[in-house]
Amino acid sequence: MKSSRLEVADLIESSSRAIATWTVDQQYGKDTTMEERYGATGRRMWNQEVLARIAHLAEAVALDREQIFIGNALWSKAAFTAREMNTADLAQNLQCMMSVLIEQLPKVISDLTTPIITHAVETLLNNQACVVSPMSIVGTSRDLARMYLMHLLRRDRSEAERFILDLSKNGLTFSQICEGIFSPALAEIGHMWHVQEASIADEHYCTNATQQILEALRCKTPGKANNGYLMVAASVGGDMHDLGIRILSAIYEKEGWNVEFLGANTPAQEIANTIGPQAFRGGADLLALSASTSLRLRGVHNAIAMVRATDAGKNIPILVGGQPFQLIDDLWKVVGADAQSVTASASLEIALQLVIDSHLKKPKAKRIH
Repeated sequence: MKSSRLEVADLIESSSRAIATWTVDQQYGKDTTMEERYGATGRRMWNQEVLARIAHLAEAVALDREQIFIGNALWSKAAFTAREMNTADLAQNLQCMMSVLIEQLPKVISDLTTPIITHAVETLLNNQACVVSPMSIVGTSRDLARMYLMHLLRRDRSEAERFILDLSKNGLTFSQICEGIFSPALAEIGHMWHVQEASIADEHYCTNATQQILEALRCKTPGKANNGYLMVAASVGGDMHDLGIRILSAIYEKEGWNVEFLGANTPAQEIANTIGPQAFRGGADLLALSASTSLRLRGVHNAIAMVRATDAGKNIPILVGGQPFQLIDDLWKVVGADAQSVTASASLEIALQLVIDSHLKKPKAKRIH
């Protein structure tokens, strides 16, 4: 990332509360029906809406990828539509934000943000589609994923676990279950929450139940012979979601890797410390990092930069994954990784080759006479 862009992103974030207040004031001033239509809590709601948008704008500026901001605006449009709110208000809100950035902040900020917001407004006005249900694009395992999710939405974890274990006994592989059933089912419950078809409690229950069922399946599934390589895996600091990287870790373990799974919200310094040699083992051969949302991308970049600054991390292969990397093809390069993982099973061959190549590049130890 360019330091100039990072500085602008930091300026945007540090001014976010003022930008939000000015934006809402301007929009309410232009449209006198806002007070009546949104009621006593309307300003607070719009203030939170703008703060979320500013966070994505800062990320888009820092990484020089406007799709981050535009994608978030489209995501909000789907939420507005589901709640029967006027999506024209969202477009107007973005236009007010752009005016505030031009009028109130240094020109260097508006020079970078005006094209992004302009494209977002154009996309909102021209795009009629809402966020597509993940289940509509799953493939051959769609019906199985739906059946699994149905058990969870009925709060029947035991039946959901029996369903998964039966599938395993009848020939579905560990990775097929993880990637064809667990992942799309959890993506679907997230979509359902977004369009008000499920509650936060539903999403939390399904996620926690799936973690338990994943562990039960992991314990009952035999793994391949150990390949001698060690992968450290984590969700970066600030990211409280770790099911995706948890699934990747479990699949790699079953494929013969040694895996140290650090879980959610792992500080960059701890990641950098962990990949080096420890008293009980040598250094890691592969690092896998996850970002579940676009707001965690700079966290991935910062973690990679900190790892690269250590002796152990200078040449370690780094694999990244998560929804943002699936939406923007070259994002893994922007954050400084060596490859991205669209699915864990698809990344196995790439990861192994990266590790083999990195070992070939390591200088041989000098013989001590």
